[in-house]
Amino acid sequence: MNVQWQRYKELELVPDTISVPKRQGLQLLPLTAVWRIFVNALMWEHFYEQRTDYLERCWELNNPGKSEVSLALQKLLRLMN
Repeated sequence: MNVQWQRYKELELVPDTISVPKRQGLQLLPLTAVWRIFVNALMWEHFYEQRTDYLERCWELNNPGKSEVSLALQKLLRLMN
């Protein structure tokens, strides 16, 4: 008999008529790990996109016309992507 189940039964006062719970056939651990990796990647992509948009807005406010600075910014953004 499982030692953890025995301790749980003793602590929670579970009657002996209750049997050991069966394991579920479907294990979701690999799927959960993949889902976390996917969400984490999307979060970082969103973070970098927001930062890039913020920098673009700041430079547009400082220099409304097209100039060498905005061209350099466009090159920098292309390299970052």
